Amino acid sequence: MKPYIFIAFLLALAFPYTASAAFPAVDVTLSSTKLQQADTLLVVVKNEPAAISGRVGFVPMRFFRDTSGKDWIAMVGMPHNKFPGTYKVSITFPGRAVFQKNITVAKRKYPITKLTITPELAQKGYTAKKIVQTVENEENVSINKVMRIIQPASFITKPFIYPLSETVITGNYGSIRAAKNYQIQHLGVDLKAAVGTPVHAVNDGNVVFVRSLPDYGNTVIVDHGLGVYSLYLHLNSFNVEEAQYVKQWQVIGFSGQTGYAIGPHLHFSIKLRGSSVDPLKFIEASRALAW
Repeated sequence: MKPYIFIAFLLALAFPYTASAAFPAVDVTLSSTKLQQADTLLVVVKNEPAAISGRVGFVPMRFFRDTSGKDWIAMVGMPHNKFPGTYKVSITFPGRAVFQKNITVAKRKYPITKLTITPELAQKGYTAKKIVQTVENEENVSINKVMRIIQPASFITKPFIYPLSETVITGNYGSIRAAKNYQIQHLGVDLKAAVGTPVHAVNDGNVVFVRSLPDYGNTVIVDHGLGVYSLYLHLNSFNVEEAQYVKQWQVIGFSGQTGYAIGPHLHFSIKLRGSSVDPLKFIEASRALAW
């Protein structure tokens, strides 16, 4: 054996655990590798003290610390119209090898339903044309202007909760509601709720929108940081004000039938950096891993 190789061998024997003790193996866990359009990917990284970065395809991940301050968390939404295919998850660690893993995003079937106008709504002046034009040209413009702002800090330190004490779906996410030549996609879920049912903040955050809109009705939007927003529509009354900080479980309002609504319910939505995702699947993903 050559002298320098023998010396290196002796050093390795003398200090067998130095590198592993100083740098334990990074533990990366994905909530799933098989997703659909409008799903959410949760990424948890353990045993990494330094800041990290990553991407899903060309979309950057924004990592934040969990409650313990030890683990890194990132949530990445697959938009409702994301192109189906295979995407590479890449995470970069200081001084370590890049983590890479492929995920697949499948096409999701969205049912077509009727855009209903009850006699009561017709008396108030609602028509399919007016609903679609008001939502697309006025209301979405207003709320998207608010949600275009991405706060650099996260208020999220724990998994999300459901906004109601009981979750019963009365209107599916993504359904396409059509009437004659007009249609609109339902980018949220309708949940059964009698008038006056308490509606809870699904996580900590800042209230950035408290307004009454023609179709969305009484609407509250909470900014959870890093581009994550929760939306609560058709409320009967508000229990918060704009610029107010709320904690998870706090009552932000009471459900109702305001705006374009054929019955009392809560319309609940989640936006991730401008993209709509299935809010119930988002909550499920946030709970998929221990953090």
